[in-house]
Amino acid sequence: MSDYLFLTNVGDGIVNSINLTNLVPNRRSSSADKIDYKLGVFTQKLDSLEWIKIDETEFRGENNITLSSLEYDLDVGQLAVVIPVSVDEELLDSYSILPEPISRKVDKSPVNERATIHFSKDKAFSSYQGEFPYQMSRLKGTFLAFDPLVAKHSRDFGVKTKLVLINIHSTELNSKPDCFLKIADANTKELIKVQRYVQNSAVIMEIDEVNDIELCFYSKDTLGIPLFISYDDSGFLSIEHTHPPSEFFWKEKIKGQRLLKQSWLTKLP
Repeated sequence: MSDYLFLTNVGDGIVNSINLTNLVPNRRSSSADKIDYKLGVFTQKLDSLEWIKIDETEFRGENNITLSSLEYDLDVGQLAVVIPVSVDEELLDSYSILPEPISRKVDKSPVNERATIHFSKDKAFSSYQGEFPYQMSRLKGTFLAFDPLVAKHSRDFGVKTKLVLINIHSTELNSKPDCFLKIADANTKELIKVQRYVQNSAVIMEIDEVNDIELCFYSKDTLGIPLFISYDDSGFLSIEHTHPPSEFFWKEKIKGQRLLKQSWLTKLP
């Protein structure tokens, strides 16, 4: 597999950074312990269909590269897509179709190609190991998630929670029609909140106090990776990343996910 990484501006003084390494995390003893590659960083304005290159960087003798959202003057909700590519690949200044990321495997051993995705606010920080799979970026799809931790954080005094839905569509777009991210009561199916967005953006939705309501989060327009960022002004910051519905199933994960989404999305407004 090969993966994209991402940076975004979620607002409220929260800084997003990523750390990547050229060290191979799993390999045979006879294989190289490093893989040489570089990173291209591309962004697409919310009202544009073109990906514009805003950075290109190499390891230059180091084992790690750290990139920060502060480096790229991103608007709130704007994505910067980080693409690992061969050092020999000539990256153009703009694309309508994003370049395919390389795989960082050196042999047949399975490799985790994720990066450390880090968020900080003042002295508080939280991180997780993540990525945006290339194959996922080629699909339009739908999105469905549940997170009981949101209800817990919403009851904590002064804690705010944002749902940030990362949507990357690497194939060519002819237009950007309105899409809608929604929150509903999982029991009554009553619609609670709606947020408009376009493809190739980070959808940012403030989650209000829910008073023990079980929530579901969904979009019938695109797929995406959800991040739940909870924080306050006293130094608390937490990032929760939910697993896709396919992880609810031991076997036939894709079939199970399809049935689950069909069952829920046909009943939700």
